[in-house]
Formats: sequence, structure tokens, C-alpha cells
Amino acid sequence: MSYAVRNTIILLITLFLFVGGTTFYVIYFQQNKIDELTAQLKTYNSDYQTKLQITNDYPQLLDTYLQAKEIVLGYDKSLYKSNSSYGVFKYLADLTGDGLEVFYDYVFVDSVSHEKYGIVNSDIQGTGNYSAVITFINKLEYGQLLNKVENISISPVNNEEDMNYVTFNFKLKSYYQKMPFEETISTADYEEIFTHSTFNPFSPLILSTLPANVDELVEIERSRLLGMAGSRIYIIDQFGKSRMLKQGDKVFMGHLESISTSKREAVFALNKGGINELYTLTIER
Repeated sequence: MSYAVRNTIILLITLFLFVGGTTFYVIYFQQNKIDELTAQLKTYNSDYQTKLQITNDYPQLLDTYLQAKEIVLGYDKSLYKSNSSYGVFKYLADLTGDGLEVFYDYVFVDSVSHEKYGIVNSDIQGTGNYSAVITFINKLEYGQLLNKVENISISPVNNEEDMNYVTFNFKLKSYYQKMPFEETISTADYEEIFTHSTFNPFSPLILSTLPANVDELVEIERSRLLGMAGSRIYIIDQFGKSRMLKQGDKVFMGHLESISTSKREAVFALNKGGINELYTLTIER
């Protein structure tokens, strides 16, 4: 075999091995990479189309959001931010933090989730001045955060010294949001309540005993009218002290109703534990 033929055979074998190796590498190694990159390209193209659609829809979505936000912020009511029982308790504390004479126990019952909102259920029971209790309940129901008061029970305290005090209990449903939405809640807003009556229906119309005169007010029935000058009168009270009063001034169980210089008398309007009467003092001659 000549030298040229041998070299040709060697070159052909080398070429065959190179081509075969390259083909084997492409088929068994590069093809998997190609398939992987092709799949990624499809994913990126799909993601790009989705983002492109969002970009095209954004102006309309923003306009819809701003309109919805304006509507929500205009509502009289708002939902709690979460189902935190501490958030409900803190809200109650804020409502009674302005000096309301109400003392209560807060008991968390459970939290119930619905499709678009949830409810925190609680039991409230305590004692307090009747007027303060009614104000507390009204603040809960008419305040900005959405609360629903149910099964209210109010009973008088069987003690004449605390005749304006009552015991109470009710169930409280506090509604919270499951889909967060930007909104602004101010303390001033949720403390606004509608005008309501705070007359205590449990207070007796006529007291069996009169309260003590702890402020040492003038007891008209034990006093003497000495004189008057214009819109003022001068009396000697139950302690023998000289006192000056003008129309409207408070006395024990009532107030100075009117003064008549021509008749030389002063008329007092008294409320003796539910019995109203006019008592007249005349200057002694």
C-alpha cells in the first residue's frame, strides 16, 4: 500500500470519527438542551403576551380602581382590617376611653369566615351608668366600623344608692375584610353617633327615701328669706349662714324658679324624688 493511499484512509477514518462524534453529541446532548430552551422560549412568549395584555388593560383597570376607591371611602361604614379579637377589644376601649362610666368583660367566642368577609363573634357583659351604657351601644352600632349588637339584656341594680346603674350583656358581631382595600378611618368619624334618648326607664318615678345633701346645698324648707335686691335674694340657710342666690341657682332638690320684688317672695321649684312642687319663701315682716 502506497504512502498516499494510507494517508487517505487515515484521513477518512479521522473524518468519520469526527462527524460521528459530532452527530452523537448533537443528538444525545445538545438536543435535550435545545428542547429545554425551546420550552423556555414558549413560556417567555406566553408570559410576555400576558404582561402585554395587562399593560394594555392597565389604564382602564386603574380608572375602575380609582372609582371603586372613591365609592368605598365615601361609605359610612368600614370593615375591620383582620379577624384579630385584640383589634375588636382595642376598638371597644377607644369608644369608652372618653370617660364613659361603663365597666365590662370582653369574651372572644369565635371567628367565622365567609366568601368575601368574616365575622368576629364576642360576648360583652358588665355594669355601668344607664346613660353611659346606651351611649356605648349607640357608638358601637352607629360608628364607622361595622358592628352588630344582638340579644341585648339590661337589668337594674337593686340598690337605691345606685339606682342609675344597670347590668347588661349582649352579643357582638364585628365584620372584617378578607380582601384588603386601602381606606382611611379616623377616630372622630367612628365616634359620631345619632341623637338618642338616655332616660333610664328602670329609675323609680318616686323615691322612697331622699338622697343625702352631701354638697350642703341650701335646704329651702329649713331656711328664711331675709331680703332681695334686684335679681338676687338673701337667705339664712339651715346652718344659720347668710347665702345669696339668683334666679336659676341650684338648691337642694331643686332651683330658684322666680323672684317677685312686688310680692316680696321667691318661688323655688323642687323635685322631691319624683314629687314636683313649688315652695315659696316670703320676707318676714
